[in-house]
Amino acid sequence: MPAWRNISLWMDQLAEPLVARPFLEQDLDVDVAIIGAGYTGLWTAYYLKLHAQGLTDDDYRWLSPEQLAEQIRIAKPYGGIYAPHVATIQPAKLVRGLARVVEHMGVQIYENSPVTHWQSGSLRTDKAQVRGSWIVPAVEGYATTLAPLGRYQLPVQSLIVATEPLPASTWDEIGLNRGQAFGESSRQVTYGQRTADNRLVFGARGGYQFAGKLRHNFDLTDNEVELRRYLFGELFPQLKKVRISHAWGGNLGMSRRFKPHMLCDQQTGIALSGGYGGEGVGASNLGGRTLADLILGHDTPLVHQPWVLKQGGLNALKAWVPEPCRWLGYNAIIRSFVHEDQTLANPNTAPWRRKLASSVAGFMEGFMH
Repeated sequence: MPAWRNISLWMDQLAEPLVARPFLEQDLDVDVAIIGAGYTGLWTAYYLKLHAQGLTDDDYRWLSPEQLAEQIRIAKPYGGIYAPHVATIQPAKLVRGLARVVEHMGVQIYENSPVTHWQSGSLRTDKAQVRGSWIVPAVEGYATTLAPLGRYQLPVQSLIVATEPLPASTWDEIGLNRGQAFGESSRQVTYGQRTADNRLVFGARGGYQFAGKLRHNFDLTDNEVELRRYLFGELFPQLKKVRISHAWGGNLGMSRRFKPHMLCDQQTGIALSGGYGGEGVGASNLGGRTLADLILGHDTPLVHQPWVLKQGGLNALKAWVPEPCRWLGYNAIIRSFVHEDQTLANPNTAPWRRKLASSVAGFMEGFMH
């Protein structure tokens, strides 16, 4: 038996029981039908019901290793980029509270009602049909369940662990005194944060399954948990033996350009936001606000941002290459990223080898774009 519980820490901390809302069993005529009540769907509903500023590059500053140590103390630091206008949240409480708020505003949410067919102006479940002026597929990492969206967004898995609450003395060694979040600038994404109850939550390096197959079982294996322990132990050697209390994961959506996209097709009445690449808890708020402005026809700064695709509908999105090229390409890229990390982490590596490893990894990353 593993020492950890295969459950999301965020879900485990919810005080109220998770009770499913009623499923859809009768036809509806609505203004906007949203497929998916995750962050994008709920934020879009919120900002459609309610009508809200920005940052510049001056809000980001480079930190020397000494300055970085004032924020976080990691092994072998080179420096970092600091953004002060960032806060961490409890994401399970956010999505549950957001659902409660939009319901109080008059939005109807139905659960256990998978969409079996969708098109311009309507969608269908096993029991009912919904007709609407607008259809908003807000399914992100589950785009493969709604053809043809799976051609444009691939499901990639992200795996996360949480430690037991750590004593104050350990946090004195690590830093993060104000609950800062952090991420490594490696091409292989790692990220973490200090929780309100003094745990370290750490995620890293998910995976891609052949043909974009969704992963439904997130009972992490010993190897999956220990890899993440090894990775955060490289940053914080004092945590190598710490107990893992929670382990979980999820599917996220990756666009072909590795960039988010938002579009609103006036001809078909289809609007969507996605391709967040693992940044959806925050980016979905921007997506929801933008879709609300696009659907309502508001000429705001949001609708003129570079990630807003104003023409072409779904055809404006770049499709992924078919299998097996997709799977082979993904694994080739990951291997080049691993080689780059290993090469750059070795201080004895010759400069030409370091340059070559970075050039190959950069080429592979650009090739997928």
